[in-house]
Amino acid sequence: MPFVRCSTAFILLSLLLPVGGARAGDASFMYGVVPETDQLFTRVLADPRQAQTTARYYRNGGLNLSDAALGSTWGLARWSRGDWVWQINLEGMGYSRFKLSGSVNEFQTIDFFINAPLVVRNGRFSGRVMIFHESSHLGDDYIRRTGSTGFRFSTEGVRVMAAWDLPLNARVYGGGMLLMHSIPKAQQGDLQWGAEIRSQDLGWIPDHQCWVYLAQDFKSRGRNQWNISSNSEIGLRIGAPKVIRAFRVHLGHFDGWSEFGQFHLEREAYWNLGVSFDFE
Repeated sequence: MPFVRCSTAFILLSLLLPVGGARAGDASFMYGVVPETDQLFTRVLADPRQAQTTARYYRNGGLNLSDAALGSTWGLARWSRGDWVWQINLEGMGYSRFKLSGSVNEFQTIDFFINAPLVVRNGRFSGRVMIFHESSHLGDDYIRRTGSTGFRFSTEGVRVMAAWDLPLNARVYGGGMLLMHSIPKAQQGDLQWGAEIRSQDLGWIPDHQCWVYLAQDFKSRGRNQWNISSNSEIGLRIGAPKVIRAFRVHLGHFDGWSEFGQFHLEREAYWNLGVSFDFE
């Protein structure tokens, strides 16, 4: 399979690059195998399709809905070359939607992701290049209720993103995706950009870090005639100092084309309330 061959070559090439020093910018990093994964290129907070564990509730089209994602990122190896620090990871996630209806909830759809990112940092600059596979499937409950069996949806390609850290705990980022293979064939690439800002530690909980953040993400997909989708999020993150594990509670607003592959031609707009867990 082309995707498997590209992924294998990507991993082998990354592991053969030289290993060196121990600093990037103002932060210290440990090197070797199984490193932490949210230090070099930090997670995009307002992107629901990034590998993560999260749940959101919202109303859309008169229905009570919930999105649930179960995913993680595993660090494989980290090395440095001069002022540049590099890391290769492996990511996977299942991202699903349910219609909430009392004692029996309807499973509507699920998207599966597997990514092989190479991330890099040099001072305030960070970047990510990753080979990815995505597929989307309708849920059995949705098929029984509607009679629709959906369609085959699968994509493989390369996604690139760069970010720049700004003063006052802010950053901007942008990038895009190039498809190598897609079903249906008519799909095209996309563009993505956004910004984030967070407060200093609020000091609300002893021996913990607690800060508020505001994140804005935009996407423009070729399959939706390059119309822009917007996802805004304001949240509170609580975690122990110098430890990536934390949880976030957040309020968001989405306006655009559905994030789920099977529903990608549907326009949606809703407020949502969610909780996310940062494990990596």
